[in-house]
Amino acid sequence: MESSKLAIKFFIENPAGLTTEEFVPVFHRWIQAKAFPGHQLIDVADYGHVPEGPGTVLVSHEANIHADLDRGRLGLLYIRKSPISGSFRDRLKSVVGWTLKAASLLERDETLNGRVKFKTDEAIFQVNDRLLAPNSPETFSQVKGELESFFKELYGSPVELTYKPDPERLFEVGIHANQSVPVSTLLDRLA
Repeated sequence: MESSKLAIKFFIENPAGLTTEEFVPVFHRWIQAKAFPGHQLIDVADYGHVPEGPGTVLVSHEANIHADLDRGRLGLLYIRKSPISGSFRDRLKSVVGWTLKAASLLERDETLNGRVKFKTDEAIFQVNDRLLAPNSPETFSQVKGELESFFKELYGSPVELTYKPDPERLFEVGIHANQSVPVSTLLDRLA
């Protein structure tokens, strides 16, 4: 897999009562404080009015970070835009790491009053690159082994991958672990 346009989404454990609009001032503070190292943060856009849409988006030169509503499930989605060097595993590790760093910042944000906590036993991996990663069984066979190996090491136990070809959507694999590990623990394991 040659693409760097990798994406990871972790879901919020209890999204009841949370709106994507609440992330707008949080993301603006990140821009002002330069709170997300390695990323040139540019702007915030709120698409919370779009049913099952992109939610609130923090735009950076390197990636888009969403309080995402795809399929009606609120979560944190990190979509890499700019190239990352290294092997597929290196690129995957980077993207997962940045996603977990953003999740950690949200979990610790005082204005969200502890209402954001991520369940990590389920994630979605996507490749936002239809040319280099068409949504096909061939693409899945290219990444399956590395995905299983990487997430097994990250979680400390085997994971289940779910893939369904759909030419209407980006290449996507569901990742299911047998337990939800705290974001801070996953970050420590990546270090």
